[in-house]
Amino acid sequence: MKVMSISGTRPEIIKQSRIYAKLDEHFDHVMVFTNQNYTRELSDIFFTDLGVRKPDYNLKIKTDGFGSEVADIISKAEKVMLKEKPDVLILLGDVNSGLSAIPASHLGIKIVHLEAGMRSYDKRMPEEKNRVLIDHIATVNLPYVQYCRDNLIKENIHPASIYVVGNPILEVIQHYLPKIEKSTIMKKLKLNSNEFVLVTAHRSENVDNPETLKNILLGLEQVNKKFKKRIIYPMHPRTKSKLKNKDIPKCIEIIKPLGYFDFSKLEQHAFCYVTDSGTLPEDALIYKKPCVIIRESFERPEFIEAGCNILSGLDPKNIVESVKTITSVVNDWEWNESLGDGKTSSKVVNIIKGKLIRIPSNF
Repeated sequence: MKVMSISGTRPEIIKQSRIYAKLDEHFDHVMVFTNQNYTRELSDIFFTDLGVRKPDYNLKIKTDGFGSEVADIISKAEKVMLKEKPDVLILLGDVNSGLSAIPASHLGIKIVHLEAGMRSYDKRMPEEKNRVLIDHIATVNLPYVQYCRDNLIKENIHPASIYVVGNPILEVIQHYLPKIEKSTIMKKLKLNSNEFVLVTAHRSENVDNPETLKNILLGLEQVNKKFKKRIIYPMHPRTKSKLKNKDIPKCIEIIKPLGYFDFSKLEQHAFCYVTDSGTLPEDALIYKKPCVIIRESFERPEFIEAGCNILSGLDPKNIVESVKTITSVVNDWEWNESLGDGKTSSKVVNIIKGKLIRIPSNF
């Protein structure tokens, strides 16, 4: 069986790193990278760090506008599919590379969607529109948790095509933990454990709005003043491009994006995370670190219910209050129900082998 994987961003590379290895082992695996994250800090270094082999195809898509980017993904992905003729396409998440599901569906290729069923019900998010579309095109949906399975069933997706497989990030961290421990980033940045706040913010609905971005920076400044903790902000190029002619509080230490092991090392030792990411709330539960989500909506309620995450919104006062609240509780959080059992990659292989070979191509 020939299986094609298509990804385009740093989180996809990280979360699928162990899945790629299993696909290589069990199938004729064609790996395609759309190159949405086109800088070395956001893509190449993660292939190198994680020991992921070089993709068979790099589509080098245009990223100068939404229309041209999506059109390029669909057009170039279709050409590769016509050449390789895969039986199955596997996708993870909700970024634009996932829209390669459109030509795959047109060509009768079976589609497996990992991270299915997440819903924020916030249409401002490009990811929300993408994830709904991909879920409804997919042949088989693989949500991480029961919440997401329930979302899919409510949208009339048949339960027989849905399998809860757990979150692949647990398996990834367990596998690479020895290399994470060897990172020297704490020494390089002269950081002490629990004496800094780790920040990420890059979502379009946050950083594209000048007022919202200003509020985030003000909130971080106030966190620094109240808690006397250093503010460490590995900044995404998208956010950096929005900071021209803006006054950045001196207490915010902006650094370049880090490799996976260095960033994970900072996660282990941070006092708290402040983020609009979808992945840091997952890591927070594994590392038992408090996490403030600077968003108005969130598609992963299981992490808030687990107790390690709090949704602050974007008001600077609420950000400070949320840091105070989440850092004042005992971090005895359990990850089992929210992350699974660390065997996601094997489950994915079993489902492809056992389920998809029994589904007709014109299903």
